[in-house]
Amino acid sequence: MKCPRPVFLALAAVGLLTPALGGVRLSADDLRTIIAGTATVSADNPDGVRLTMGYNDAVAVLLAKDSTFIQGFEIELKLPRVAIGVPGGFAYELWRDISPLPDKNRYGYRGDRIITLPLPPHAGIVLQIPVRKDFDIQPSPYATIVPTVVEAKDFPFIFKLLPIAKGFGSEIESARFHVRVRPILSDEGALNLKLRFPEGSTDRAVTVTIDDKRVDPSARLILASGVHRLQISSESYRDEIRSFAIEQGQVLDLVVDMQDTAPIALIDAPDSALVSIDGQRIDQVAKPQLTLEPGEHTVTCRIGDYTITRKFTAYRGKTYRLVLAIDLHIQESP
Repeated sequence: MKCPRPVFLALAAVGLLTPALGGVRLSADDLRTIIAGTATVSADNPDGVRLTMGYNDAVAVLLAKDSTFIQGFEIELKLPRVAIGVPGGFAYELWRDISPLPDKNRYGYRGDRIITLPLPPHAGIVLQIPVRKDFDIQPSPYATIVPTVVEAKDFPFIFKLLPIAKGFGSEIESARFHVRVRPILSDEGALNLKLRFPEGSTDRAVTVTIDDKRVDPSARLILASGVHRLQISSESYRDEIRSFAIEQGQVLDLVVDMQDTAPIALIDAPDSALVSIDGQRIDQVAKPQLTLEPGEHTVTCRIGDYTITRKFTAYRGKTYRLVLAIDLHIQESP
């Protein structure tokens, strides 16, 4: 059945905003609507939430408790084909600080209406709403940045559709508008650094730097996305150097085992070899690494009738690899 020609209402009748306010108006008002669905903006769900709504319904938006990496959120609306054929027939509204909490079984609310604008004659729109004052959302020909900041205290937030024409047919009445709500993440992530000290040690004095800047290792560290360099220095433990990558909107848990500065010996010898250090037999298969006292040591390795002995001096903070290598040389003569 062909839809009757819509009769358009005056813009003032639906509260469109005055140019003096740049398209933004703040007013406490009553809101009557059906909540078609609720989307929570979270860095853990970068792909967002997809919902459908009717031409006179609303979608509620909540902000995750941890919004550290969220600088805004995006609402993408796609119109059904039948609605595209009714230019100027619909508007959208943005509301903040809604009370009580949105509920599918409730119809009446109160909040601040911040925008009411007609839908453009396109197949859809993309709105980007900042949630913090230091946002860095870049302008785009494919999206509209809403000229106001909806802070964490301003949630719940509502995106509502409403008709600004009369005489819609049954096709419009049953049409579904597709909505996607997703976070706009800042270009940063976080590092949770945990230092594990040797059992029985009491000295926790260390200096931690990331990209040559001193940081507090006990705090969550907010860092730009990308590769960073970690260095841990101490008089009581070995220096540790790590490279790690921070992903956008993600938290990296990094554990570093601190080692004391006693010299370390790494034994690389065949399983059949008999190895002793300072006269003490070492099972290099079960324990290829051991801690030494600083000072002079004697290492002896024996395979069959072949025995070799070497002496070396071990210093604090150093690692010594003890390698037993037996070469076979073949010489050719005329």
